[in-house]
Order: sequence, then C-alpha cells, then structure tokens
Amino acid sequence: MGKFLVIIAIVLTAVSAVLGYLNQIKLTEVKKSAADAELAAGQTRTQLTKVQGDLKTASQNLATTVAEKDQLTSKLSGVQTELEKSKGQVAQLTNDRTSLEAQITQLTTDLQAKTQELEQRSSTGTSTTTEGGSDQQAQIAEQQTLITKLQGDLDAARSQVAMFTKEKEDRMRQKMRNGLEGRVLAVNPAWNFVVLSLGDKNGVVSNAELLVKRGTQFIGKVRVTSVEPSTSIADIVGNSVPQGTTISPGDDVIYQSVEE
Repeated sequence: MGKFLVIIAIVLTAVSAVLGYLNQIKLTEVKKSAADAELAAGQTRTQLTKVQGDLKTASQNLATTVAEKDQLTSKLSGVQTELEKSKGQVAQLTNDRTSLEAQITQLTTDLQAKTQELEQRSSTGTSTTTEGGSDQQAQIAEQQTLITKLQGDLDAARSQVAMFTKEKEDRMRQKMRNGLEGRVLAVNPAWNFVVLSLGDKNGVVSNAELLVKRGTQFIGKVRVTSVEPSTSIADIVGNSVPQGTTISPGDDVIYQSVEE
C-alpha cells in the first residue's frame, strides 16, 4: 500500500511539473501577445497622432485657401467695379470730346456768320447818313465784341480737344518694356477677361498684347483693356487659347514686342 502511494505521489508530482511547464509556456505566450498588442497599440496611437496632425494641417490649409479665395473674390469684385467706372469715364470723355467738336462746329459757323454780317454792315456804313451813323457804329462795335467772344470760345474748345488728343497720343506712344513678366491673378470665364499682376507702375499700357504661358507651354494671348496702378484687366484674345485648355490663376504672362 505504501509503495502504491509513493507511485501515486510520483505521478502527481510529474503531472504537476508538466502542468507547471505548460502554464509557464502559456504565460510566456500571453506576455508576448500582450507585448505585441501594446506595440500595435503604440503604433496605432502614433498613426492616429499623425492622422490628427495631417487633419489639422489640412484644415488650416483649407481655411487659408478659403480666405485667399474670399480675398481674391473681393479683389475681383473691386476690379470689376473699377472696370465699370473706367468704362464710364471713357464714355464720358468720348461724349465730352464729341460735344466739344460739335460746339467747335457751331462756334465756327456762328463766327463766320457774324463776320460776314459785320463786313456787310461795314460796307454799307459808308453810305449811311450822319444821323444814323452813331447807331450803326454801336451795332458794329457790338458785333465785334460778339465775334471776339465767339473766337475766344472757339479757341478754348479747340484747346480742350487738343488736350484730349495729346493725352491719348501720349498714352499710345508709351512703350512697354520688352520681356516684362507678370502673372494671372484671377480669371472671369463668364466675361472672358483676366486680372494681371502688372499695372501702370510697371509701364503697362492699354491695348498691349501679352503672351500667357504655363511653364514652357503657350496657353494664349490677352489684350489689356484697363490699367490700374498695380494691376490691369485684359480680355482673352479670341481663338488664341487651344481647345481643351483654359487660362488659370498663376499662369505667367510676358510682353514680347513684335518690333524688337
């Protein structure tokens, strides 16, 4: 009986040792799994932090882009207002010049008529009686005064027309610097015009044509219609932009004189 108990004890001891060994292996595996899980969790947290950083940067970039878009939209609205104002000023100047030219024509006609009338009065004055001579001389003097006034008005009107003409010719004679470069700030496809970063201080003049490039690729041409101190507005020249291509903000513009 004692021998049997000893055998049982030995068997139990062996079983306990095996179970302990198995538990040790399992514990090691559990610790390894926990370590792997902790490592994976750390990597996930790192990736999450990076994603959050990227999201924050993207949000900031979006806010900046929206602000720039709003600023550009506001600037474009202001430029459109200035364009309408400039067109109104041009129309007013044209009307003023037309009115002055009509006034010159009328003054010239009136001057010629008064001069002829004065000559007729002067030629008939020698045959008038002494009794009516005083009245005749007074009328002649009055006519001469009127002619002098008409001549003064005519000279003033001609001077204004000459001034308008000189301003226009001086502007047209200005030459832009060959190779002058800038960029497209905004594009309005509905009205087919662009806003350029070049203006009066850069020597830009109305009706000048500039080439539009994107890198080394030719995009099209634009023609300046209105010049501001730091910017200008230009119409997109018809059929100069290849089909499937559009002029975009950021494209380069360059002036290349045909004569040079």
